[in-house]
Amino acid sequence: MNLRKSILVLMALVPSFIFAQVTITEKDTSIVTPEAHFFATFVKSFKHGLSLTIEEEIRSAPTHRAHTTLGLTYAPIQYVNIYAAYTLKLYGNQGWTDPNKYLQHRANLLITGQVKLGQWNLSLREGVMLDARAGEVDTRVKNQVDFTLRSRLQAVYSIPETPLGIVGKFEILNTLNAPVAYLNEAMKQEARGAEALPLQGVLEGAPYGQYISELRPEAGLQWKINKQNSLTLTYRYNYLYDRGLSIDDTTGNIKITNKYTTKHLILLAYKFGW
Repeated sequence: MNLRKSILVLMALVPSFIFAQVTITEKDTSIVTPEAHFFATFVKSFKHGLSLTIEEEIRSAPTHRAHTTLGLTYAPIQYVNIYAAYTLKLYGNQGWTDPNKYLQHRANLLITGQVKLGQWNLSLREGVMLDARAGEVDTRVKNQVDFTLRSRLQAVYSIPETPLGIVGKFEILNTLNAPVAYLNEAMKQEARGAEALPLQGVLEGAPYGQYISELRPEAGLQWKINKQNSLTLTYRYNYLYDRGLSIDDTTGNIKITNKYTTKHLILLAYKFGW
């Protein structure tokens, strides 16, 4: 038990050193959308704590996306597993003429520590997500690859003498490399009274840094059909924040936008394997 507790405590400390200290409070845009996500996951277990995962995810309107994921899990000890995966993202709302728009790439590296306490199964997951853009980008305002910290706490309560479980999750996504260098340099020049790089938007008077981009509380039911098959139905409240930056190269003006999106998601996931 001491080993399991130590693992969870250590993992819990990781995001506290990385989370953003800058908060932007003014809202320029607020969007609310309902959406449904459907998952089908196949898991094949091997010896030595290895397992292979193939997952297909379909997202309904207005997102119109499909994610195909190939992942590998390694459990070095009973209470810890390491998951590495590649995802091909297909955007159905971007047309089909330019593959740089409708095809994108993602990679995840996640470490999960978990304990079982009676009917409860508790887990804490930490990891990094990489989202790569195809084609050329203006690195002053966007990255070729976005790095995101993912932190998730999950609790599953198995209802005695039934195949049902109650699932609760809370996940936080935090930017690790949001482009801020050009913006902060513009703020320094403005503070010195320079006429170059005039700013338009909300400025806090302090350097811009990393920020929490998503909050994902989620709850629902899990049905363990048998040892190889399960079905999970959950509701997720997805709160997203994105700080946008655009530069007018003719005038040198910089415009800052703060986009807030609230999504109400229904997630249906079927998992099978052996």
